[in-house]
Amino acid sequence: MIATKIYDVAVVGAGVFGGWTALQLARRGKRVLLLDAYGPGHSRASSGDESRIIRMGYGADEIYTRWSQRSLVQWKELFAATGNEALFRKTGVLWLAEAENPQLQATKVFCSVMAWSLRN
Repeated sequence: MIATKIYDVAVVGAGVFGGWTALQLARRGKRVLLLDAYGPGHSRASSGDESRIIRMGYGADEIYTRWSQRSLVQWKELFAATGNEALFRKTGVLWLAEAENPQLQATKVFCSVMAWSLRN
C-alpha cells in the first residue's frame, strides 16, 4: 500500500516568491507542498545567484511597491532571527530611462505621494 500525504496547498515554483509563499502558509498552519521542476536552489531560477535586488519602483502598479516595502521588513526580520543579517547588503541602483518614460513618471509620482504621506 502506498502512503498518501495530504496537503492544503501546492505552491509551484520554489524560487524566492514560491519559497516565501510556502513559508508564510506553513507559519499559518497549512500543510504545504513546494514543487519546482528543477529542484531547490537551481541556476535556472530568476531569484537565484548571489546578486538580487528588492525593487521599490513599479510605476502605477502600486500594489507591487507596497508588497516590496512590506517584504523588505520581513526579509530583515528573517535574517535577524536566523543570525544571517550579513546576507542583506543595502546598496543603491542606477535606473536609466528617457525622461518621458511612462513607468519612470508614474514611479516618481507614486514615490512623491508616499514621501508626502510618510511626512504627514
